[in-house]
Amino acid sequence: MKINQIYLEASFISFIIHASIILYLLGFFYNESKQTSVLSKPIEVNLLFEERVIAKEQVNQTLEPNETKIDNSLSEIIPDKTISFDSFIPTVSLNDLIAEDKLISKESQNNQVEQYSSLIISSIQSAWRKPINIQDGLVCDLRLSINKNGRIINVNLIRSSGNLRFDNSALKAVQRVETFSFFSDIPYSLYNSNFKSVVITFNPT
Repeated sequence: MKINQIYLEASFISFIIHASIILYLLGFFYNESKQTSVLSKPIEVNLLFEERVIAKEQVNQTLEPNETKIDNSLSEIIPDKTISFDSFIPTVSLNDLIAEDKLISKESQNNQVEQYSSLIISSIQSAWRKPINIQDGLVCDLRLSINKNGRIINVNLIRSSGNLRFDNSALKAVQRVETFSFFSDIPYSLYNSNFKSVVITFNPT
């Protein structure tokens, strides 16, 4: 019986301790007010903006006519300076832009034609072997048919120089070239319009 009494007392003390801990965690012992007022009594608030506006109106009403004339004269002497960016922006119409773009494209195309034409002439001239004992200043015209890969398909003499040996030397020079390696760099539209069939005035001297 004594043991049971001690066990009961220990259980009761343990219950009290645990209950106190639980109540403490739940805030049962917290007596302070959760909401505290910062101000003990209300404060009257006046809008300063309204007072300034009223004061400004009163000052304007108290101005004499002479003073208003002075202010107007000052505004006339010191004019407001405004900067407009419209004057710095050039006005360009859409048609002008299209025309300029076409002009640039045409100039670029002409430059490419001149560049590739000079490469064709220099390639043929470097392959030419001058016949012995012929006069200088001979000229003949050749027509070349070239595929997109730069291979010379056909060559014809369309205007003779009057010297058979010179004409044959020009034809043989074209045959030695056989293929223009730079044709792979030529755009197809440019090739189709300018380099599919080429007429060359052959005058190496």
